[in-house]
Amino acid sequence: MLYIIMVVVLQALITLTLLISLIKNRESVLNMLLLYIGVVTLDMGYEYFIIQKFGYESVLYEIPGSLRVFKGLIFLYITTYLIHAKWRDKLKYLIVPLTLVVIHHAIAISAKILDLSWADLAIKSYKSYFVYYSYYWIACLVVCIYLLTKYRKNITHPAARNFRYLVCYVLTGVLAFWTVYQLGWDTLVYQKIYSLLFLFQFGWILYVYILTYQQKLQEQQNTSYFSVPKETYQYKDLSKIDFDAVQNAITAFYQESHDYLDEEFTLDQLSGHLKISKADLSITFNKYLHSNFHEYTNTSRIQHFKQILLEDPSASVTDLAFQCGFKSKSTFYKYFKKEFHCLPSQLVH
Repeated sequence: MLYIIMVVVLQALITLTLLISLIKNRESVLNMLLLYIGVVTLDMGYEYFIIQKFGYESVLYEIPGSLRVFKGLIFLYITTYLIHAKWRDKLKYLIVPLTLVVIHHAIAISAKILDLSWADLAIKSYKSYFVYYSYYWIACLVVCIYLLTKYRKNITHPAARNFRYLVCYVLTGVLAFWTVYQLGWDTLVYQKIYSLLFLFQFGWILYVYILTYQQKLQEQQNTSYFSVPKETYQYKDLSKIDFDAVQNAITAFYQESHDYLDEEFTLDQLSGHLKISKADLSITFNKYLHSNFHEYTNTSRIQHFKQILLEDPSASVTDLAFQCGFKSKSTFYKYFKKEFHCLPSQLVH
């Protein structure tokens, strides 16, 4: 009994940690992928513990782990972030009902352990969620695939295409397991195979994480190199650059496109969009726009933030800041005060 109580308490602490991570990292694809790995691993660990301690037939094992309910939400967050959906932050309201499911799970198990009179009722009511869990999980995956396909032209993140493949892979596995269950086949055998399939997911996610992280470091190195004016045009014939055309292209891009709202947006990506070398862009930023790539991008994000806030004064400042591409509140407030010399709350009054 002591071991089970420890599992319940530990799961409650882990859930709290996951919620904090989910709220904090919902603007980072890489961190959200790692969070997904954590959710799946902990959920499988819970089931393994129950199996080893009480066996497959135990009533405790018949109560599925609750952390799995967050998988659909994590995939939806990643998808809406990749397609730059303006409504993606509304997903945070799903955290509350999903957390209640986790709390219900802890209460039901505790009641069973303590052999309370209402334990069976608590377990039955908890298990009722999972009559619909498969539909919820499949619906989330289908919605993700639909959005990633429909808005694929708006996606700039390097991991987006592979993430779509991952979602399709997960959906295929879920549908296969669901079919086996509906046909009444030996689900325990397939469940072991299904669990092994997660290894392919973990391997792919870690591969994408490492690959994207390396690419990000390389882009930062390239950006820092081209952001130094002396090194940028020390050996370049500036007379061959049409600075007016480059300046107009930069201005038009930031006015017509929202790609720069991606927190991972880099000088490499801007160069690719405009078909202009990074060197020419850096020279134009420094010499004619009296700025650099990062300052110009963040200033444009501040202007976009102002536009959204004026349209919806009740919107959360922090949520809008992340939505506009800022990785931290300190960076956002730094550029906001520099641009408007006031606080966001004072802007709408």
